[in-house]
Order: sequence, then C-alpha cells, then structure tokens
Amino acid sequence: MSRMLILLEKALLVACGTAVAVLSGFDSLSLIGLLVAVSLSCLSEWLMSRRTPPVLAAVPSCLFLAAALLMPRWCAFLPAVAYDAPRLPAMLHDARADRLVRCLPFVPIVVAFVRASVATDRTIMMLTGLLAVIGMMLGRSRETVTRLRRSLRHTQDLARDSGRVNCRRMADVAEERTQSIRTATLNERTRIARDIHDNVGHLLTRAIMQSQAGKAVADATNDPVAAQGFDALNGTLNEAMTMVRRSVHDLEDDGTDFAAQIEDAAHTFGDASPGFTVTLSNEIKDAPAPVTRCFATVIRESLSNVARHSDARSASVTLRDFPALWQLVVQDPGPAKPATDASHAAGSADAESLRGMGLADIERRVRTLGGTSSCGPYGGGWRVFVTIPKRQWTYHDRGGRS
Repeated sequence: MSRMLILLEKALLVACGTAVAVLSGFDSLSLIGLLVAVSLSCLSEWLMSRRTPPVLAAVPSCLFLAAALLMPRWCAFLPAVAYDAPRLPAMLHDARADRLVRCLPFVPIVVAFVRASVATDRTIMMLTGLLAVIGMMLGRSRETVTRLRRSLRHTQDLARDSGRVNCRRMADVAEERTQSIRTATLNERTRIARDIHDNVGHLLTRAIMQSQAGKAVADATNDPVAAQGFDALNGTLNEAMTMVRRSVHDLEDDGTDFAAQIEDAAHTFGDASPGFTVTLSNEIKDAPAPVTRCFATVIRESLSNVARHSDARSASVTLRDFPALWQLVVQDPGPAKPATDASHAAGSADAESLRGMGLADIERRVRTLGGTSSCGPYGGGWRVFVTIPKRQWTYHDRGGRS
C-alpha cells in the first residue's frame, strides 16, 4: 500500500511537470526529458527498495540534475527528483550538511531562472520551483510515515517478544510454585505418618502388651471372664494397630516423590566420590512407592558395586517408562579392577562374595515386585538391567477407582 501511494504521488508530480512543459512549449526534447525523468525515478526507487549504499542510491537523481543544468527545459520534471531527495539515505555524518545536499534539486531551477530573459520563462521557473517544494514536502512526509511505520513494527516485535518471555517466566514461576506445593504436601504427609507411627503406634503397642499381660494373669488365677475380656480387648487393639499401620503406609506412599528419590539415589553417591560422575536420564514421572524404593535401592547398590569392583570414573543411570513396564539400566564403561597378587586375590574373592550378596539382594527385591533383573558384563564394563511390570499396579488402580 505504501509503495502504491509513492508511485501515485510521483505520477501526479510528473503530470504537473508535463503540464508546465506544455505551457513552455512541449517538443521532442521535452519528451526525451520526460522519459529520462521517469526512467531515472524508477531506477532510484528500485535502488532504495534494495537498501543499496546511499551514494549509489543518489546516482540517478544526480544524473538528472546534471542534465537539467545543461537543458533548462528538463527543469519541469525536477519535482519528481525533489520528491526522492528527502527519502534518500543519509550520505553525510553532519545532519545540516546532509539537508543542504538534499536541496540540490533547486539549483538547476535557480540557474534557469537567472538565465531567463523573458518574464514568461521566469514565471514558468517559479511555478516549477513551487512544484519542486511541494514534491519535497510530499517526499519528506512520506519518509516520516515510512519511518514511523517501521518504528511501530519494531515496537510491536519487541512487545511480542517481551510477551513471549513473560509467558515463559510465568510458566516457570507456576511450575516452581506447583512443585513447591507438591513438595510441601509430600513433606507434611511424611511428617503425619511419622507422628502416627511414633506416638499412636507406640501407645497401641503398649496397650497390646498390657492386654496380653492381663490375659496371662487371668489365666493364671483361673478367671475365665477376665481372660475372655482381655482376649477381646487384645483382638480390638490388634485390629486398631493393623489400621494404623495401613494408614501410615498409605501416607508414606503418598509422600514418596519418585523424581526426588531417584535423584537422591543417583547423585548422592556421585557427590560423595570425588572424580566420579553419574549421568541420570529419567523418563518416569511417577511410580508406586514400592517401585520407587526398589529402584532407589538398586541404583545405590549398583553404583556401590561400581566403586568397589571397577576402575570406571563414570556411570549412567537410565529409567524408561513403557506402556506395560518400567525399566532401569545402570551401566559403567569399565574396566574391572585387576587382581595382581595372592592377597589381592583373596580380597577379590571376598569382594566377589559381597558382590554376589548385592546382586542377590537386587534380584530378590525385583522378584518381590514381579519383575526380572539381569546383571553381568556388558561392553567392557558392567550392566544392571531391571524391568518391573505395571499389571499389578494397574489392577489395583482400577480396583480403587471402580
């Protein structure tokens, strides 16, 4: 739209210049001047649209000014050149000197006015000068509008970018707040579970022991009524103890943060061993508390075995969440520590015994949850591969929702 307005204003100025040329006697020389003015104006517009250097963009206007000095009849088409002058890029560092250079389209008009010996020619030159002033004012206003529009687009881009940055910051703040609330909730549930276990659980245990002692005394004194009462009381207390334990386990399970447990199991060992790095890749967002505890224990045991039996300075812990199972892989690049003498061999035998106990413990824990484990050499190092199916937890979840 802006380009169309520029072409329309230039066409009006060329038409006015043609009318002035007709008043002064339009001939073949004037026609050539009209064609040259239109061609050079189009060339200048194309150079400015291509963002060429200022000196190169001013070449068409300078050529027409030089021709107008030699052929005064061409001065009638100078308004189009005057229109382009304010729109040219700045060529000098001094703003005043640059404005003075942009007033050069009036030089041929002034020279032709001075040389004119007939009043009619001077009147025509004055009219041409007025059209040139109008053309320069139109060009300046068009340049101002273009600059303001460009500034507006720049401001809009900055506003949109700032809006996106603010949206990302608000999303980060919301995520941090949600995480903080979740952490506080989990900590509170864990505290409640501990309080119930430490206070109510101990009181119920003492009451159970007292009821059992009372039943023993009643049996010793042959008091069947008291013995029956103490037996009923003991059953009630045992039932209450079972309910308390179930509530405590439920609170502890709800208070288990999978990501935090895995992060602690993986990086606590790495932080405690200088020069040893652990790379953690966790794709599991949440899992039941028994699975969380199993994975955390397996990670600690596996990394401990790496420290005792391998010269590796790094290990990787990878957890993947598949539709039917959870998967854990702990792997080190090796190599294993060499055995050099008899004492070292004896120590190595003890180490192998401990390693066997550790692997057996891993296998026992995984099998308890219905999973499978595979531990052995892999790629020059050692790998622990554990999978736990989701079917029993999915079944319990469905049962709880139904």
